[in-house]
Amino acid sequence: MTKKAILGASILLVLLFCLPSCAPVVSQEEYDALQSRLDSAQGEIDALKADLAALQDNYENLQADYEGLQANYDSLQDDYESLRADYDSLQADYEGSLERLKQSELENPTWSELKKFLERDDTDTLPYVEGSFDCSGFAITLRDRAWRYGMRCAYVEVGFSKKEGHALNAFETTDEGLIYVDNTQADQIAYIEMGKTYGVILLDAVKSEYIACNGSPDRFWGSLDYTTHSNPFSYDYYVDYQRRVQFYEESMVAYNVAVKEFNSGSREWTLSQLESWRENLEELEEDIGSIYYEPAGTVESVEVYWD
Repeated sequence: MTKKAILGASILLVLLFCLPSCAPVVSQEEYDALQSRLDSAQGEIDALKADLAALQDNYENLQADYEGLQANYDSLQDDYESLRADYDSLQADYEGSLERLKQSELENPTWSELKKFLERDDTDTLPYVEGSFDCSGFAITLRDRAWRYGMRCAYVEVGFSKKEGHALNAFETTDEGLIYVDNTQADQIAYIEMGKTYGVILLDAVKSEYIACNGSPDRFWGSLDYTTHSNPFSYDYYVDYQRRVQFYEESMVAYNVAVKEFNSGSREWTLSQLESWRENLEELEEDIGSIYYEPAGTVESVEVYWD
């Protein structure tokens, strides 16, 4: 080998040993710093993702709140329209009252006018106070309010056989004749006849057409029959009403017994009969209304004082 060749090989070896030293060298500290920055960036990304998820949850909650508020708004709008209709009706009644007050004489109402007046008047809701605001207080208050409404009304005193008494009101309607009203803690139509028991029926239960209550109360599952009465303010209507109340009470007792025996295995009644029986009782209960005031005694005297 020539010197020239040996020299060339030596130079090549030197270059080979020098090449690694020419590449950039990253120290451990630099590597750790880069890793720390990478971890920090990853942490920021995770935090942003968490913020995004929280914002999404907040958005969904706000959306639900908005929908709830919208529903409340719609409900309030319906309430407003209903109240507006009530206000318009009351305004019309008020204007009618003003017209009545302008008249020189009180007027007898129709039954429909009397019923509407009683439904709107709140005398019956006043607190009963023994010896201070009892039946007389209710009767006087209703009479005065009827007068302000332009309606002719009487103060009535009823005496009973036990030397007790009761105060109520009377109206001479133009279409149904004389109607007694007992407004003591409830709007009630009173039924008075000398020598007979004083009775009342809640206002909404007084109707010309009602469930007849025919047949046996312990077999009350057939189709309901209805009947009419020519004068729902006469005493015989009250007698028939008492009969219907008794029918209801007896039928309710019989129904409860039947259900108990059916559940114990008796097949004297079918399930369909019991279901129909229950539905009929519910219809009858609504038809006769609540039994609010018990009979007070036998009527011995009636004194009527008109405005």
